[in-house]
Amino acid sequence: MFQSSAEFLDCLTSLPSPSADHREAALLRQNSLTKPIGALGKLEGLSVFLAGWQQRDRLQVETVEALLFAGNHGVVAEGVSPYPQAVTGQMVANFERGGAAINALSRLFGHRLSVVPLALAQPTGNIATEPAMSEAETLEALNAGAEAVMASAADVIYFGEMGIGNTSSASAVAAAVFGGSGADWAGPGTGLDPE
Repeated sequence: MFQSSAEFLDCLTSLPSPSADHREAALLRQNSLTKPIGALGKLEGLSVFLAGWQQRDRLQVETVEALLFAGNHGVVAEGVSPYPQAVTGQMVANFERGGAAINALSRLFGHRLSVVPLALAQPTGNIATEPAMSEAETLEALNAGAEAVMASAADVIYFGEMGIGNTSSASAVAAAVFGGSGADWAGPGTGLDPE
């Protein structure tokens, strides 16, 4: 697990990459099937992409898992949501009972759903007035994510997140990484008008 932010950043510079040979083999196979080339649209590109990452000529998808991370955001104190932070915990309980839309979709498609609550009793700092997290808290969250991924035996994993105030927090991260302001990235969120 990551012991420091420097270790995490070093890991980012040495991430694995997909196999070009396996991507090419998967594309050749796609183009040899009895169908017009490109007839399956984005599914063909997705299968080639995943085959490259799996380092297989033929994509294998027997098990799929959704990892849903939930956390509370201190910026809720600024009135960015019509809902209190307690709703995050209520939603996590609903996910665990199987009563949310993601549960229905997971069941419908035969996907496993794992919910990872992240320190729900301790919201992050309010990003309008202070850092959201210390380095230690950030590492704890990164390590929780890494552990959830490493514990999965799925062929494909997809991710979701939930938490009251998440639109503001995600917009701030997007602005920091890609430029602009939080307002450029934030939509109205759940239950709010654009104003």
